[in-house]
Amino acid sequence: MISLAQPSQLESINRIYNQAVRDGFRTAHSQPVDINYRHEWFSRHPEECYPVFVYLEEDEVAGWLSVSAYRPGRQALNEVVEVSYYVDYNHQNRGIATQLMKQAVAFSTNQNYRILVAILLTKNAPSIRLLEHFGFEEGGRIPDAYHHQDEFRDHLYFYKRLDT
Repeated sequence: MISLAQPSQLESINRIYNQAVRDGFRTAHSQPVDINYRHEWFSRHPEECYPVFVYLEEDEVAGWLSVSAYRPGRQALNEVVEVSYYVDYNHQNRGIATQLMKQAVAFSTNQNYRILVAILLTKNAPSIRLLEHFGFEEGGRIPDAYHHQDEFRDHLYFYKRLDT
């Protein structure tokens, strides 16, 4: 079941995110983020315009997706939003990310956003496949932007037009 995230779920959201941080190639954070960071982040996600959706299995957060402002404060870009999504490693390969992305596309279309953006790293093949499944296209690449533990990765920008 998908619902809007609640403050009481931030510990689970943060735990899932930090799984990706520890992987070293799913996010550009190199150190786990603390719960204070997550609370501040959540405060920038009012549900009417930038919601955080959670996928629940038996009342447990199995995955989440956020719709965020893209380049906040730059008014000419206010019809563009960024999606980020993470699934608990114990719940992967069950279609959770697909369901969350369906929710994000529907929400963003209903809000009259024109473009969805996803920013990721080249080694994240499952996310690239998911984005391509939903009609996202690569719109930009910064070669070797990511540097962690002597590894370099390209920083990718994928986008999906919603106004066609």
